[in-house]
Amino acid sequence: MRKNATLAQLNLATHSPSPRPSPAGRGKIIVRLPTFPTRSGLSRAPQRCSLSLEGEGQGEGEQCAHLFMSPSPSMMVCHSVVLFILAFFLAVQVTFAQTAETVARLKQTVEKEFPSLRTPGLSVAIAADHEILWSGGFGFADLENQKPAGSRTVYRYASISKPIAATAVMQLVQRSKVSLDIPIQRYVPSFPSKPEGDITLRHLMTHTSGIRHYRGLEMLSNQRYDTVEAALGIFKDDPLEFKPGAKYQYSSYAYNILAAVVEEASDKSFREYLRERIFRPAGMSASDSQFLEQANEERCKPYIRKGDEFVVAPKVDLSCKWAGGGMAGTAEDLVRFCIALQRGDLLRAKTAAQMFEAAALADGSRTEYGLGWRLRKDKQQRVWVGHSGGATGGTTYFLHNPQAKVALALLANAQEVKGLDNLAMRLGEILSPPPEQPVAGKGD
Repeated sequence: MRKNATLAQLNLATHSPSPRPSPAGRGKIIVRLPTFPTRSGLSRAPQRCSLSLEGEGQGEGEQCAHLFMSPSPSMMVCHSVVLFILAFFLAVQVTFAQTAETVARLKQTVEKEFPSLRTPGLSVAIAADHEILWSGGFGFADLENQKPAGSRTVYRYASISKPIAATAVMQLVQRSKVSLDIPIQRYVPSFPSKPEGDITLRHLMTHTSGIRHYRGLEMLSNQRYDTVEAALGIFKDDPLEFKPGAKYQYSSYAYNILAAVVEEASDKSFREYLRERIFRPAGMSASDSQFLEQANEERCKPYIRKGDEFVVAPKVDLSCKWAGGGMAGTAEDLVRFCIALQRGDLLRAKTAAQMFEAAALADGSRTEYGLGWRLRKDKQQRVWVGHSGGATGGTTYFLHNPQAKVALALLANAQEVKGLDNLAMRLGEILSPPPEQPVAGKGD
């Protein structure tokens, strides 16, 4: 394939993912009741009672249960136990079948929508009931070398970094190391006070601080900042754009200050803290702050679309925004992050719930953003939390329903991909349909 691949060529090269091996393929259970001849010519069962299930070596699509029952007085009790076990395994088989059907629907939905997304590659991961239900890749992680996108492909998280950074701050809140509602100079004395008003951690995390967002070509910066403190110099002397708490205005730079707070309160570098307190406990083995000079064979190439062609995106340095958009990893790692939150591995349930509450402005109105998480309602007015991300050469979307224990991540290696948010919501509704509809999937 030539260096600038066309969309038509790409659509012919779409790769369908394979689901993880599922017990659903094992099929029905067969019960065998062996008998043995007696001197009277009649048959009787052996002198013990047990049940064994064999999933291997039986013909395709079969599980085999061997049942041995004793004629002793305890036979009726044993019989009841066996029937219960059989009922359990039959119910499990039904669940496996439902799960397989759900996975098929999820795959078909993504396969149908992938061409319209107009991206070289896409990786998807979906979790339900604390387990990764399915993950896979479509298209190419590297067009020039025809390397397919897959579940291990590493992408820039872009602004999905924000919920992760906010979780780090809330861990420190939970440990009484920091407070959400006192001026940030308590933790970052180098950040100047502003005449417009005091800025708190709550303001920073809810995008109500008044700190500006990118200007001009700042998003394309390739300058290396050796420390988090140095990166604050980009904006710290600029006036605020409004009084803190007065309104909502998105700012990736505000999250830079969160990284400085984490370093001050934990006495660790921001990168080290994330590794020890977030990535390792959550099992996010592929996640890290992104340093392009560090080789990673799983890292995808970032692209920009020009007409019907894709060209490699310009090189950028993410040290100007580690907390706001400087992390990278896999789609599977992002849903593992949600699983860890659901299980209480990162935060207590009460602390995590605070993050999913809409922020209140000074006039009493509510925004659609919590502490690092954006709030969104589906057609049934159920609240989901998540985040989108736009990077140089990448687009990401992350959706989580804590009550339904559902999480999904979609990561693309092209800039300004349209439709990931709506696709994510359709997938979410397959996993967690309205209460009045039959539920197909794990955990039902």
